[in-house]
Amino acid sequence: MRDKVAAVFGQGFTAPAPHLSQVTPDSKELAADFDSPATMKAVWGTGTAVGLKRPMNCGIAKYDGVAIGAVRASGSTATVPVTLYEGAKAGAAEITVTVDPASGVIKGLKCGGAPEAADFPGIAPIAAYYGATASLNQSVLNDKTKSYFTPAFAAWSPVAMNYNALTCTQDVPDSWIVALTGTTSASSAWNFEPGPVTTLADPANPSGTSGTGFTASMAVDLGSAKISRITCQANPPVADPAQPGQYAANLLDYYRRAAEQASLGVDPKAAIQPYFVSDAAFTAAWGNSGAVPLLCAKTLPGSVQQTEDTTPTTSGSQTTVSMATWPDWHPGNPGQELSTFTVTLDTKTLKISSVTCAK
Repeated sequence: MRDKVAAVFGQGFTAPAPHLSQVTPDSKELAADFDSPATMKAVWGTGTAVGLKRPMNCGIAKYDGVAIGAVRASGSTATVPVTLYEGAKAGAAEITVTVDPASGVIKGLKCGGAPEAADFPGIAPIAAYYGATASLNQSVLNDKTKSYFTPAFAAWSPVAMNYNALTCTQDVPDSWIVALTGTTSASSAWNFEPGPVTTLADPANPSGTSGTGFTASMAVDLGSAKISRITCQANPPVADPAQPGQYAANLLDYYRRAAEQASLGVDPKAAIQPYFVSDAAFTAAWGNSGAVPLLCAKTLPGSVQQTEDTTPTTSGSQTTVSMATWPDWHPGNPGQELSTFTVTLDTKTLKISSVTCAK
């Protein structure tokens, strides 16, 4: 339900964009995020111009960052705390958004006092770093005396990438949104988006990598107040019966990204196991599919793809997809694959039935 809150505030960024284009509000997206046109008018206002003093901003003239706290559910209603940032500086008010607990649509909001630190645990290093990226504050970004990342994460790098691992984008983003997903005594976990969030799927590509909602995640070590992990494209794809091959590739690449960050505390087994038809099927596939389980590879690949010029085949209740892994993020020439294998999916649920490595 925080996705709709994120979508609305993401549509409303008001700080000047330093190098990319300012967000153009999407009326269709906004209409899907409120429980009624009247609520939309009361919260969003009557215009869409950049810099408009919208009621939802609670008097904060400019912002390029959004932090969303944990959902507080009570009976038939739920509320979500929000604070807005300009650079690394939080706005003067904590905004309480009321949402429908079933659909997540916004039912109203109210402006409160100063943001409560307990509502946004671990936000300081996130705001400091992404506030600097959004404003292109090079004095902060280039200050080697103050790292915003734990030593383990600072030393880590992806196997292969076509994006900046710290921002999950090719270009430095002009804005950022995070939403709290969980807190322990040692760390806080967040969903992350370097820019506006959308809640409406692209009907032409429902299993595409862009997806809806938050597409990345991160964690903050509360003891050191440093970011300990950023996982780009961290969420599993939406099942797409019309494109089972692309869905299988997206699903296994989601698993590959989890395996890539095992040293940073991510559990790849827990990430992929729910997408098997049964625990027995998962155990069989995990134990019989190579040094890098499920990918039939000796070393962790840079990408997973449906084999070029192949088409999934269906027999009875099973659909089989021919797959390959590659050392880089982009496939190379035939013969350069790290591994080849097949994945069998239950045709109805698109859950994985088996993984068979090529001999």
